[in-house]
Parts: sequence; C-alpha cells; structure tokens
Amino acid sequence: MVIEGLRSGVPYRELAKTVAFGRGRYIEVVEHLLEGAAQGRHGKERYYLVRANYGEGKTHFLHSLWGRAEDRNFVVTMAAISRETPLDRLDYLYPKLMENTFVPGSSLAGLDAIVGRAFAEPGILAETRMLELSPRVMTVVENIVAQNEGYEELLADLSGSFLSLSDLKRVHRLNYGKPLKLERSSLRDEGMQYVRLLDYLIHKAGYAGWLILFDEVELIGKLGKGQRSRAYANIGQFLTANLEHTVTVWALAANFHADVLNARQDREVAPLWLQSRPKEAELAPLCVQGIDALMEAKRLNPLSEADIRELIAQMYLLHQEAYAWHAPFSAAELYEKVWKFSPLRDTKLRTWVRLTLTVLDVWFQYNCDPVISQVDALLEANLEEDDLGATMTEPPLIVRSPLF
Repeated sequence: MVIEGLRSGVPYRELAKTVAFGRGRYIEVVEHLLEGAAQGRHGKERYYLVRANYGEGKTHFLHSLWGRAEDRNFVVTMAAISRETPLDRLDYLYPKLMENTFVPGSSLAGLDAIVGRAFAEPGILAETRMLELSPRVMTVVENIVAQNEGYEELLADLSGSFLSLSDLKRVHRLNYGKPLKLERSSLRDEGMQYVRLLDYLIHKAGYAGWLILFDEVELIGKLGKGQRSRAYANIGQFLTANLEHTVTVWALAANFHADVLNARQDREVAPLWLQSRPKEAELAPLCVQGIDALMEAKRLNPLSEADIRELIAQMYLLHQEAYAWHAPFSAAELYEKVWKFSPLRDTKLRTWVRLTLTVLDVWFQYNCDPVISQVDALLEANLEEDDLGATMTEPPLIVRSPLF
C-alpha cells in the first residue's frame, strides 16, 4: 500500500507515517500548536501556513500532520480547495469540511460520535449559550438537547445539510409545543457559527482538539476579484475566530505570491473592493488579515541530499518487502543510479520518487537498469482566473527496458 501510494502520488496517513520526507522541523512547529490547543493555552496563534513548489511534498506534509494529530486524540479534517470546496462561500465550504472530518481511529467521516458524546455530557445547553452563537445555531442546539423529535434532521444540519427555516420551525414545534420566532439569516453568514459550535462540541466530547488541513489554497487565484476578496476574508475569519480547541494549517503553491498577490495587487485591491459594498465592508479588516497571513507563509525548503538519500533508502527497503525480492545493489548504489537520471539540479521531490520507483520496478521485473529517454520538469500551478478546479497533470516519464 505504501509503495502504491508513492507510485500514484496520492498521499494518505499510513504512507505519511511510514515514509519520512525531511519535514521534521515544520512538523514540530505544528505539534507545538496542537499541544497548546489541547492544554487550552490562550492568547496564542493556532495556525500555520506553508508554501512550496508543485511536487515538493505539501500534501504529504499535511498527511504527516494528520497522523501526528490522530495519535494525540485530535479530530482531523482535510479538504483540498476546489470549485466544489470554495473558500469564498462558507456555506459551501462547511459541508465539504464535514464530509472529510474523522475522529481518531475511524476510517469513516462523520459527526455521529462527536455529537453523541458531547450531548451526553451535562451542562451543555448552558455552556453553549455562553458562546454567544447565532440564534439559528442555538436553536439547533436546543432541539438536540430536547432529544425528542427530529434528531436525524438536526444531525444532518450540523453536518452541512442545512435545514430550511420552515423545517427548523417544524422540528422546534414538535419538541417544545410552541412556534419558533426566528428571523431568516443567510447561511453564508452562519458558516463560521457552525465551525465555532463544532470546536466546542469536539472538546466537550472528550477529544484533545480539532486539526483542519487546507490543501491547494492557491486555487483562490482562479477566482474573480470579488470572490478572491471574500476568500481572503474567510481565511481571516478562521485565523481570528475564537476557536479555542482548533488548529488550522494551510498549504499553497509557492508561485501564489508572485502570480496572484503581487501581480494583481490584492493586498490593496481586495479590501477596497469589500469596503465599497456596504453589506460586506465589515469583512475588509478580515481580508487584510487573511492576505497578510498568506504573505507570511513559511517556505518548505527543498530536501537536502541527506534527506533524499534517506528517502531513497526507505523506498529501497519498502519495495523489496512489498514484492518479496532482493535487490543486487545497495541503497547507496540505488541513489547513484537515480541521480544520473535526474534532469535538473533542483529536481522536485515527486520526480525523485518517480525515478526511484522506476529503477526498482525495472530491476525487479527485468534485472537490469532502465533506459529513461525523457523526464520533463514539473511545472508550477496555473493560477489564471476563471478556471477553478483545473487539475495539475504530471509531465511524462518515458521509460523502456533495454530488453525491448
């Protein structure tokens, strides 16, 4: 499974726990944030932003954090930004987050365990009232506490399948025998209220905290000016909301700064765009905070030669164990074989992995070195506007065995 994960380029928790990609010092920073959230330390930032070129291991880094957080009894959510998971609309983003929320030890996403354990605890209604949540979210809480009618509908609402106002009023009448006076509100504005409630429920259910991992944040660049402005403001909301038990980590492409923030002058343009609209003017300061945080994202340094040698040594052992064979050369000799195929001095991590697996695969099948006639360099993400959701495709690695 680990080898096939490396081959496909699709990271997952088991792979990230098994294969070290030389990101120890970055992981330690996030582990410190997790420790602070678990201990309830106040007044500290609970977010971390990283950037790196395509193919340098951003997604693998996030999965490594997932494994560390799960070991610490954290609930983990991981979502890649896309057209279906947009940062400019919290009412669309929140359901996608819930679809990718996992309690420790579970391979199935969902809030059932969190809600069941949290609402079994005494005092939950009084405590949630102290959070000063919106009237809509408090209505959902009050009706779950009643534990009479509509529980499945209310659980679905917390999971992002939001009840209509009329359905929420119907459930309330069934539980309390009286009509509900609740003004209509925009679900776009309720998204962060639901996030704040879930931050509390996760803690109340006995978990150490909540880690939210955002991947491919650079796809904000695919949005138009107004959507980008709202997306920056929503990042600002996540970073500044009173989420006492939550840590967020954001990964974006290295070229986002030059191709989006600088080229489009978003630090000046985006807040002004929001300020010009009375209904959204209050988002302008949050927009500034979101952009400033993106500008300060830590760069994931390329792996050193020692890191690459360690990675190749791990793959050398794992490949032989996976396919029950014995390579007629050492891990150090494998590094030399792979190095001679490297097309560039700054070869990306993903290319090192692909080349290493190619050499091992051909030796396993044909007992000889491959002939690699073409290895194209990995390109940076295309962040042109109006094409959100376009996927990055890897360039070809053209290989043949010398036997053919």
